[in-house]
Formats: sequence, structure tokens, C-alpha cells
Amino acid sequence: MPWHPPPGDADPDHRFDPYRERAGRLFTDGGEAGFVFVRLTTAAAQLGGALWWRRWSIPFEMVQEYYSLTDGRFTDIVTNADDLADELLDWSAGRLGVGNEVYRVEWLGDEESKLVRDEVFGLEP
Repeated sequence: MPWHPPPGDADPDHRFDPYRERAGRLFTDGGEAGFVFVRLTTAAAQLGGALWWRRWSIPFEMVQEYYSLTDGRFTDIVTNADDLADELLDWSAGRLGVGNEVYRVEWLGDEESKLVRDEVFGLEP
């Protein structure tokens, strides 16, 4: 039994294809409120064992949301993709909830998303 999860990627959850490596501009009634960047990564859960005899689940996708708000706040959220089915409906309708706040989101194209990823969040490609 391996110490680490087996290498390899999870089967992609195609519901998230429009948001994979995508940035969005956030708005409130008062104007522009900041940016969001969405990245999907592979994870596995430890099902049992300890030390060198661990057992792992099949790989699955996790959604990482990074937020940089104009008031100086920064936060990130990591969620199992299966737990975001309701949020996907909001995302496609141009709404995004963070905590108790709801923003209007304008999803950006590929080139603008790369700029936001690099310049606002400083994330690796």
C-alpha cells in the first residue's frame, strides 16, 4: 500500500469545463468589487491504514476558488466538485456567493484569465 495517493489525474468533471482556469470580475451595486479565479485540481482521500500501508480512494476533482477583493480582502476556498452542483447554476447565471455576500460575476476570456491568474493572484500556470 502506498504512502502517497497513486499518481494521475482524476476524470474531469465536465460540468466545470467553462470555469476551468477561468477568472471572473466581481461586481456589487457599488461597482467593481474584485476578482475570482477558479482552478480544478486532483485529490484523493485516505480510506484507511497508517504509515506505509495507507489505502486511497480513486482520484477526484477539487475546486479551488481564489478571491481578491477591492477592499483588500483575500480568501480562497477548496471544495469537492460534487458539492458545488447548486453553485454551478448560480455561476452560469452570473452570480457568485462568498460567505454572506453575493456578487455579480462577469467571466473573462482565456487571455484576460491568464493575466488575472498571473498578475492578481500570482499563481503558476
